[in-house]
Amino acid sequence: MSMNTGSRTTRTRLVAEEDGASMVVLALTLVVLMGFAAIAVDAAAAWALRRTDQSGADTGAVAGAIFTAERTKAQAMQDAEEEIIRITYSTINPDMSFTDWEAEWAACTDPAKPGEFTENHSSSCVSFNSNLSKVRVRTPIVPWKTTFARVIGFDEVQTFAEAEVDTVYRAAGGVMPFGLPGSTANDAEICLKTGANPKGGGTCDGPDSGNFGFIDFSQFGNDQLGTPTKCTGGGTDRLARNIAQGVDHPLGTTNVFPAPLRDDVAACNDGNFNSRPYNVDTETGNIAQVLYDGFVEGVDGLPGRLDRGTNQITIGTGSGQVSLDNTPLWTYLNGNGISVCGTVTSHDDLIDNCLDRTLNPGNYTAGVWKHGAIFADTILNAPRFGWVPLFHEDDLGAGTSNRTIREFRPVYIQTTLWGCNAGGCTTYWDPAEALVGDQPKKNDLIEAATAINLPREMFPSKVTDTEPGTDNSVSYLLSK
Repeated sequence: MSMNTGSRTTRTRLVAEEDGASMVVLALTLVVLMGFAAIAVDAAAAWALRRTDQSGADTGAVAGAIFTAERTKAQAMQDAEEEIIRITYSTINPDMSFTDWEAEWAACTDPAKPGEFTENHSSSCVSFNSNLSKVRVRTPIVPWKTTFARVIGFDEVQTFAEAEVDTVYRAAGGVMPFGLPGSTANDAEICLKTGANPKGGGTCDGPDSGNFGFIDFSQFGNDQLGTPTKCTGGGTDRLARNIAQGVDHPLGTTNVFPAPLRDDVAACNDGNFNSRPYNVDTETGNIAQVLYDGFVEGVDGLPGRLDRGTNQITIGTGSGQVSLDNTPLWTYLNGNGISVCGTVTSHDDLIDNCLDRTLNPGNYTAGVWKHGAIFADTILNAPRFGWVPLFHEDDLGAGTSNRTIREFRPVYIQTTLWGCNAGGCTTYWDPAEALVGDQPKKNDLIEAATAINLPREMFPSKVTDTEPGTDNSVSYLLSK
């Protein structure tokens, strides 16, 4: 009997011990399961919150870049920061008041900020590079309460995000540094730049009111184009580069005249890439080398504007030989253009049959070309295509004059005039047409150039969508 009783006691004790062990195993299993739940639920939630933070940072950075337009540098940084704080609050929706959110930005730090982001208004988490062409956003750390992860010791997760945006100026063809007086608005062919000579008549018949047609655009500094900042001083290299490549920063226009001053040099010195100035200085220097370098020789490693493209012709003699683009404007006429303008075999045909408003008043209604797009969008690839500012003023002024941009005109570089003096020039050359005069020699330089002045209505939207002076000429690209 005692033995049987002892066996039952032993079995009872063993069962009890097994029950206790099961409870331990069950408890451990629950902890493991809660850990898996923490990973599955809270980690997923943290990932979603991180995505929300990133969306807020991206949207805020783009909005901040947009808010730098048409402002002084100080005002641009302040307005951009305020917009970023507002946008991120509505996007991230943190569990706090807007006032508390502003305080988070004020206390925010950005330890991983690259060295180029040196400028800011009040928060170090909204920063800009030196000329505000780039903006960086780092959102404040936002704590979020966990659900299951508390079991394994994590009461909250903290998330933040970073974004950087580049401002890209993308006016097709670029803005060349030649100014058009308002009085030339309806001229079919215009003189882009004259020297003191020639004075023999024609489109380029000497300087306008003491100036030579150059515009002294500053260089704001553009990483995409590789230009350094150079706000004052003029000089051959900067003018030649602006001919070869186009002006390196966004520009503005105004319908108001006289308008509040928004000056190119002052804006460059102030340091806001996107200030979009519309007041520029005309240039008095008769620097013939500028045209040759900008159109032919090139500058700073860039080829000359006309030394590009696949359709080249060699002109000149001996060591003076150069290769230049030989594509005439009529190459880009589309089917509608051919039906409107008829057979075109020279630039005189194109002007006489289509563009001269005196000869063809029926082509224009209230000064606007009425036949729609007659050129193909492939003209965007033409080295000879670009834009020049048309001023409110009817002349270029005397000496160094400040002029106001009314609009930008699409133009096609036409005639180059070489080796000029008071009696005329030794050479006149139009693409796809025979040279008039002598082959240029080594020391013959381009002294002047003409262009076809084209109404914007002649182009498809792919061309005019990036017209300088408009919002479409600037884009904002997320780089991080």
